[in-house]
Amino acid sequence: MKRSLTRGERLKTREEISRVFTSSVKVTCSGAKLVVLENGYDRNRIAVTLVRKYGNAVTRNRSKRILREIYRNLKFSIKPGYDMVIVLYPGTFTYNQRLEQFNYLLKKAGLLINNT
Repeated sequence: MKRSLTRGERLKTREEISRVFTSSVKVTCSGAKLVVLENGYDRNRIAVTLVRKYGNAVTRNRSKRILREIYRNLKFSIKPGYDMVIVLYPGTFTYNQRLEQFNYLLKKAGLLINNT
């Protein structure tokens, strides 16, 4: 399995993302929300979204890029077979804070293979 975030690991269409939001498990923490739905595949698929009024384009793109990088590094420790949408809320969060948030959300949803 490649370490990169491949095309098959992304939720792309509006229908796929709205399906995850309508019938799913929602887990929240300060600064982020994780929405999870089983997909029946042997891999996870992910989408990163932001709430409205989330800074300018540079801030939005940087936040999404950071979270995709965090997922890319952690994807081998996540149980396969889920569609995930991560909703980010504005704030001055560093890479390490976003990493802690994402780990917390995965543990709370029960998606981590190793609970370390």
